[in-house]
Amino acid sequence: MTIQRNLIAAAVLAIGFAGAVPALADSDSTVVVTKTTKHHYVYYGDHQIYFAPETKTYYWRHDGTWTSGIELPTEDRAYITAGGVDLDLDTDRPYDRHEWVVKHYKDRHGDGDGDRKHDER
Repeated sequence: MTIQRNLIAAAVLAIGFAGAVPALADSDSTVVVTKTTKHHYVYYGDHQIYFAPETKTYYWRHDGTWTSGIELPTEDRAYITAGGVDLDLDTDRPYDRHEWVVKHYKDRHGDGDGDRKHDER
């Protein structure tokens, strides 16, 4: 009789655990972690040039296409000596937010406003 009760108790516990495990798995799978990373750039709006100081990378347009590199073409280097605007964007490719940047900074480039830092909201 004791063996029969132990087997029944073990079966009931096994069924209970079998029902609880999927419930635990479902609750863990609904956890979502969101991380937003800001990237710092200096924007030279008169010539649509971005510079990322952390990676020392320039982004500029060439024949209608965005290009990047550690040096600007010779003809563009004179445009980045002063007047850039500091800004932070949530992308590692600043041209992805270019329309937003132009809309918000069209009057702020090249006029000594480069000392102010701006964030994309």
